[in-house]
Amino acid sequence: MDDRPALHSRRSWLPVLVALALMAGLGGWIGWQWHVQEQRSKVEQEQRFTFAVDDIDHTLRERMRAYEMVLRGLAGVVAGSDEVKADDWARAADQLQLQDFYPGIQAVALARHATPQTLPDLIAQIRASGRERFRMYPSGERDEYVVTDYIHPTDWRNRRVLGFDLFSEATRREAIISSRDSGNPVLTGPLRLKQETDQNVQSGVLLFFPLYAQAAPVTTEDERQRAFIGTLHGAFRLTDLMEGILGSRSRMLQLQLFDAASPDSPLLTGRAQVSADAKFQRIRNIYMYGRSWQLQVASTPEYEAVLRDNNRAFNLAAALTAAVLFSLLVGGYLYLRERALRSSQALSLQLQEREARFRQLIEQLPVATLLCNAGGRIELANQSAGQLLGGPADLLAGERVSRYVPGVLGEQILRQLRDTTQLELQAQREDGTPIPVAVSLTSFRHDDALYYVINLLDLQARKRDDERFRNVVEASPNAFVLVDTQGSIVMVNRQTELLFGYTRQELLGQPVELLLPEALRDAHRGLRQGYTEHPEPRRMGSNRELFGLHRDGSALPVEIGLSPLRSGDEQLLQAVIIDISHRKAAERRLREQADQLAVANRYKSEFLANMSHELRTPLNSILILSDQLRQNGAGNLNDKQVRHADIIHRAGHELLQLINDVLDLAKIESGHMQLKLEPLNLRDLLRDLEASLGSMAAQKGLSLTMEVDPAVPLTLNSDRARLQQILNNLLTNALKFTEKGQVQLTASLLPADQDGRQMLQLQVRDSGIGIAKDQQERIFQAFQQIDGSISRHYGGTGLGLAITRQLVEVLGGQVMVNSELGQGATFTVLLPVVSDAPAATQAQLPRQPQRRGRGPGLLIVEDDADFASVVAEVGQNHGFTSLICSTGEQGLEALRREHFAAVILDILLPDISGWQVHRELRADERHQGMPVIIISCVPQPHDWHDDGSRYLVKPVAQAELERIFIELARHEHNPLRLLLVETDPRRRMLIRDYFERLGYSVTLAATAEAARLAYAEQTFPVVVVDHELSDDTGLDLLDALERLRSLRGITVLLNSRQPLSDEEMQRLRRYSAMTLSKEEDVERMGALIRPEPAAASPSPAASLQVASAGQRVLLVDEDVRLIYSLTAQLDELGLPVVPATSADEAVERFEEDAFDLVLLDMSQPGAEGPELARRLKQDHDCQAPIVALVTVADAETRERCIAAGADDLLLKPVETPALAALLRQWLGLAVGAADAGEE
Repeated sequence: MDDRPALHSRRSWLPVLVALALMAGLGGWIGWQWHVQEQRSKVEQEQRFTFAVDDIDHTLRERMRAYEMVLRGLAGVVAGSDEVKADDWARAADQLQLQDFYPGIQAVALARHATPQTLPDLIAQIRASGRERFRMYPSGERDEYVVTDYIHPTDWRNRRVLGFDLFSEATRREAIISSRDSGNPVLTGPLRLKQETDQNVQSGVLLFFPLYAQAAPVTTEDERQRAFIGTLHGAFRLTDLMEGILGSRSRMLQLQLFDAASPDSPLLTGRAQVSADAKFQRIRNIYMYGRSWQLQVASTPEYEAVLRDNNRAFNLAAALTAAVLFSLLVGGYLYLRERALRSSQALSLQLQEREARFRQLIEQLPVATLLCNAGGRIELANQSAGQLLGGPADLLAGERVSRYVPGVLGEQILRQLRDTTQLELQAQREDGTPIPVAVSLTSFRHDDALYYVINLLDLQARKRDDERFRNVVEASPNAFVLVDTQGSIVMVNRQTELLFGYTRQELLGQPVELLLPEALRDAHRGLRQGYTEHPEPRRMGSNRELFGLHRDGSALPVEIGLSPLRSGDEQLLQAVIIDISHRKAAERRLREQADQLAVANRYKSEFLANMSHELRTPLNSILILSDQLRQNGAGNLNDKQVRHADIIHRAGHELLQLINDVLDLAKIESGHMQLKLEPLNLRDLLRDLEASLGSMAAQKGLSLTMEVDPAVPLTLNSDRARLQQILNNLLTNALKFTEKGQVQLTASLLPADQDGRQMLQLQVRDSGIGIAKDQQERIFQAFQQIDGSISRHYGGTGLGLAITRQLVEVLGGQVMVNSELGQGATFTVLLPVVSDAPAATQAQLPRQPQRRGRGPGLLIVEDDADFASVVAEVGQNHGFTSLICSTGEQGLEALRREHFAAVILDILLPDISGWQVHRELRADERHQGMPVIIISCVPQPHDWHDDGSRYLVKPVAQAELERIFIELARHEHNPLRLLLVETDPRRRMLIRDYFERLGYSVTLAATAEAARLAYAEQTFPVVVVDHELSDDTGLDLLDALERLRSLRGITVLLNSRQPLSDEEMQRLRRYSAMTLSKEEDVERMGALIRPEPAAASPSPAASLQVASAGQRVLLVDEDVRLIYSLTAQLDELGLPVVPATSADEAVERFEEDAFDLVLLDMSQPGAEGPELARRLKQDHDCQAPIVALVTVADAETRERCIAAGADDLLLKPVETPALAALLRQWLGLAVGAADAGEE
């Protein structure tokens, strides 16, 4: 409970009640008077706003009438002369001074009317007037044209309108037709002006004024249409127009304009919608020149602020303030009287409470506190002081403070305490023990007496921490330097003395730059100042070398760690310096060793490259000549000699495989193995392996099977060549060490692990000799086998499995073996699954288009690189050049650039649909008759048909591809071309199939226009025409074809549903034509125009001789053995060879004779082969294909050779099938399997 005496109590609520009553009465009367004035002001503001809206409406109409008069004035100029010349137009337009007298109009223009018949004359007339570069756009055929002829002003914006056909756009065409038919000016709907750019785009309108021929009657609508010769129109940017009308009122009013035809789209771009919260709003419907506009106007805060009567609000506030002040004055007087009585009673209580609180505060302070009078006597001490000084707080009172803190109130200490907040002194406990303390002192006066409050802070713990810190610093293995904000050294340890050679006394107080090289000292001062302003821990020397300076002048490599340190009010910088001299010496030794290793590795690479060339070069001759001997083409060898040649050939192949294995192993170990990750079909890869190794299994009577789990993705991303090498090694080993039973390869997908990663499992099982447990790791080491008997019995070098393990690890997988001796073996390969998902494909950049082969152009639009390569290869075998595009956009770009003999198209493309490519292709007149073969996994739509297209569903057999290209080749080269023009789709396909069976190459056309285009592009000995076409008659079409090119000598067959009249028969007799009723069957048509039987085809041998007649090969290689062996191969194929052993000799031979093929050695990167290819291509304009002879056909070698000018690569040793395929591709020689020497 409160023990304070009760204060004098009176009616304290009386002043408040009186003040409130006065406020309520006076405030009510003042508010009623203000309300009456406010209502009268609102009525006046509404009227002013209405007047402003009426003025905008009136100004808009007047401005548009003024623009109408501008057009009428110009119409008079145009009507006054038969031909408006540029000078007359410019003079008349300049006199109008549009920008001065008619602001808001963007341009005035004259457009002239033309029909398809008069358009060329109009453009020719305009160009003849001095505007040779004038053109009409957009191009295209239309019923009528209204072409912009003149415009004013002719700035860069308006010049873009010249030549624009106003009838090509629906909004402009609708307004022109309305103006022409009515004879009155007509506004267009909102549109984008041709003058617009991408910046500050505004909606615009055009005001059209019709022009009619002089003296022509224009009374009726038909008369006006016939007399119409063009228009004059003004172009307006609506936002600029309204800004010109509003002027300075633009920021005072919210304004928006809508067209009645599209009320949801505002016409004034850049202006916000009219706010629904505006105080004043009006909507006006404006009908002008055939358009109905809705004008919305609302007030802005600025407008409302202008209308607002601030004086009235001020008068109300002043009156209410006066009423409140008067009420407060009365209430305040009554309140002051009451307060004066209460103040005298409360004063005494406050003094008593203040003293009690002060004593309580002193007692609860955690710091030892003493209250002393001017004589030095302690009047009050708290419990903390008693604990610090070793005595009860009550006993300290009355004692002199100098007993416990000597001299604390002396003149010297008082002067020092005035200059600083704390001072370290020695205090004494009750028992005389000294205590280090920090003293702070505050003085105050009370009742004219001076008192001191002394605070004592115990420093014993801090002193112990300082001593511990110094011991840690001294024991640090690194140099320690403490620097103040001025850059002076305040503390160092023993390691600093040893590192820099100075004593501690020599360093203390010196600038820290003493320890830096002289060249860095000036820059370091600025860096130190910047660090002092923004201190933070920092490690220096990690990305650049730092050096210190020893006393003897030598440089010390160091690393430095900086961190800020605060000691009381002082900011210090702590630097830990690490001597890294030993580390630098070790790094220098490591660099020297790395340089030595790099040199050794370079020598190794050069040795392997040289050995690769030197070993393969003699092998090339051995393999080529031994192959020719075992073929025994001349028949002059006995069976034993043929067997010996076969043994030599096989041994050479084994030696070549050994060389390749050694080089592959060296590449992997050196880290130079390059992977080519690409989408591959695992099932196709296994089928290829089964086909290549099936003969080996059949020779030993073994069963070779391949199984793929359905869960394995159809397409994977991996290196096809390396994966095939891995599986080939495993399967070859399994077949080699298995005498009976079977070898099985299975592919399956393992469940995903915790990281969501799936693994592809490939297992090769055999029933062979097996492997002991202790030997299973040894077989994966290079040149290692279980024992010598294995090598003697089965052969081999011990490299296959070593290379297999290395390749698997390069692909990110692992290989394992599970076997027991005599129980067969199971080799398991685990590879990470990277499926060729569509999303991943889309994320990759599309491949650049690739061109292959020579001959008629074939466009392949296919995102599956493997399938596209297969199609291209088949196309090359049939004499086509293939351009492969992986996206639809690339295909469309290629179609815009050039014409192709045919297009192979996929539907599911990564960027756009194949249907879009097909539509744009057919929309282009140049490609309407082009054959299109769609090959897709999507089934053919039931409602889709196209005369020149064929639809195939994947997978497509090799035989089907061959048949397609045979038909394309026949279509491209067949002299029996037939143009079929038929309206009925069903009958059109029936006739086409029949005549193709007869040997014709049929070009289809459904309309007369399509037939004219096809006839203009190609020649046709036979033309079959439907008389009842949709866009013309058959006889009219024949007349049109005759005008394009004479029909003399061309067989013409006219199909008609009805018999021809005498007049039509008379027209038909002008051509070598026959007529046939559509009721007749197709065989009857074939009997009339059946082609002559073809001559018997020559024999393959004769074809080869004819094809190679006159064709010569230039062979360039410094190795005469290769020249001899390769010349023998080419001689067997009937191709004469001119050899050359050097670049100069090759150039001399090239200048002496003409060659159809150049075989050039490029196996050595530093040899003169690449330079010779560049010389032949650039200096001697070599048009013959250059084929590089190489020993390695990897991506790097291919890029190097192609960049030098080579067209293709041929791998040494040269095998006869590869050589035959090369000749078939580049020279068109039809070398069969027997001729090529295939095994």
